Amino acid sequence: MMNITISLMTFHEISPIVPYVLRGNMRIRNTENTIWFGAKYGEEIVGIVSCVIKETFVYYNTDFVRKEFRGKGIYKRLFEERDKYVETLNKNLIKAKCTPYSLRLYLKNDFVATGKRKSITYVEKRI
Repeated sequence: MMNITISLMTFHEISPIVPYVLRGNMRIRNTENTIWFGAKYGEEIVGIVSCVIKETFVYYNTDFVRKEFRGKGIYKRLFEERDKYVETLNKNLIKAKCTPYSLRLYLKNDFVATGKRKSITYVEKRI
């Protein structure tokens, strides 16, 4: 198994992966309420997830693992770390938009589909 470390990171720390995210036709946005988690293989950032703390809910955003590191459990570990963090907040709702690639993991983690637009599925979970 690969030696991957998962930790809270700043936007500056995850910035080396931003070009990969953009090449994957995904948007990436950082706000003062965005919390980032990164997966490192050695010194290299190979995956990220984020959440945005809103007034009444948490929004899961920017789930991405570099193509050559997919299928190794990195995304699942990032997802779990973000979930653990969000459980410490005083919120009872998580919302997200899923691509066909991420939808299965969200549904497996008790999220419920609430709508669909083109290839995006809207999901939420009460906690």
